[in-house]
Amino acid sequence: MASVAFVAAACSHNLQLVPPLPLAAATTTAGPWSSMIFAARTDSGVFVIDLGWGRAANGLRSVLAQIDASTSDVRWAFITHAHRDHIGGWTSVPHATFVLGRDEVPLFTGTSSYRGVVPRVGDHLKPYHRPTSAEVTVLAMGSDTLFAFGRDTLRAYWVPGHTPGSTVYLFRETLFVGDAANWSAVRGFRGALTIFSDDVDRSHRSMQSLLARLDTTGVRWRTVCTAHGKCSVVDSALRTKISK
Repeated sequence: MASVAFVAAACSHNLQLVPPLPLAAATTTAGPWSSMIFAARTDSGVFVIDLGWGRAANGLRSVLAQIDASTSDVRWAFITHAHRDHIGGWTSVPHATFVLGRDEVPLFTGTSSYRGVVPRVGDHLKPYHRPTSAEVTVLAMGSDTLFAFGRDTLRAYWVPGHTPGSTVYLFRETLFVGDAANWSAVRGFRGALTIFSDDVDRSHRSMQSLLARLDTTGVRWRTVCTAHGKCSVVDSALRTKISK
């Protein structure tokens, strides 16, 4: 029974709700938790959101092939946060510009450590390969930022708490929330989980603030996707759940 539950937890949920082919695609990579890679082709080039975990290089090549691209075409890698299960494929795109929250940079490059229980213990027991500042180009954000890609716009929103520099990305009406929200088969959607987070209360406040900012600015969003490939169409109940 435990193995069945584990497999079920690792599966994606409504991943077909992400922006569709032929200009965008998503996949999940292997590992104890399936981790999503989203890829999109725009007028200004190809970008990805997050870079997966187990067999990330294979997953990255596969999702890029769906939009008729390769790793050499990737110009930007937007990182929701730098836990090991979301940056596994960085070695496949070292030429890209890595976009992430300012306070996440030292965690991405390995000069600082996470405080969340599971990431902290995992980093101690089994360190992982992170890029040095000399190996990659990083664009660090300290506030909400808009990126214009020809006819497309990607909006980056600062939501610290799950990690110090956690960032949410809005693209083609889909809100990629990283692990600032989670989904389980038992409880459905909810906010960041305590055992994985540096400051779970701050994460919940950040998500509440984000929803208010989206309402104030009138930005359209229709779908939410977590960094583990759990997606849903947004309604009032879901808005409440992902901020608690």
